Amino acid sequence: MESKQKKESFNDWVRGFYDDKAKNYTRGDYEKFRWFASKKKKRQYYQTTRSLLFHLRNVNFKTCLDIGCGPGTWTFLLLKKYPSSKFTCLDISKEMLTQFKSRVNEKRINFVVSAFTDFKTKEKYDFIFASRSIDYMENKSLVIKKMYDLLNSGGKGIIVTSPPHPTFIKIKKFLGKKLNKQHTQRISVKKMNKLLQEVGFKNIEFSPILFTDSLPEFLNKFLFNLFYKKRWNLISKMFASGYLVKFEKN
Repeated sequence: MESKQKKESFNDWVRGFYDDKAKNYTRGDYEKFRWFASKKKKRQYYQTTRSLLFHLRNVNFKTCLDIGCGPGTWTFLLLKKYPSSKFTCLDISKEMLTQFKSRVNEKRINFVVSAFTDFKTKEKYDFIFASRSIDYMENKSLVIKKMYDLLNSGGKGIIVTSPPHPTFIKIKKFLGKKLNKQHTQRISVKKMNKLLQEVGFKNIEFSPILFTDSLPEFLNKFLFNLFYKKRWNLISKMFASGYLVKFEKN
């Protein structure tokens, strides 16, 4: 009972955080704030787009579950690439979906306001996509198991997320600084791989999707161009600030 209350309270925090941030802090345009408010953010958007298009090149589907779609930033990319496919777009924040709905007129989208762990459906999907939403889910094993159960046989999935940075966290704790809650639930490549294998996913592949902004800009771009098409490696482990993992249900 205690763990359930903890999950619910964290979900409530995530919901409130994004409802408020999306509506007030970003003045009703979260996408502009997150991806286009600076040169650095525009570069992150451009790199993420390039990476997603590359890794989607062999993916085909008729139905997609987009978990934590936000204002639709990456869903629009999927809508354009797959013009005849149907989408279920799920987000815990009502405000995020309100912003998404205001920018699109697509009968092939079903919008659902819900935390993923609370999402109930009898439908199964050909493709599951989750960009940076798993960062805000506490019970990762439950999340991965639910993804497996919701995929059709032969279905594929892509998760985009950020690895934890233990050194950074230790420094903040040592200095007595408060950790932002949105940075406390990240998952490492090693642990993600273990969870995906345990539920039965196959053809699991990890790649870097973004490199740390602490690098000089020219080096950031150089590393991205060199490695975003390649598997996760030592350079990725040292310098990547985000990763993409592909997997398949046999």
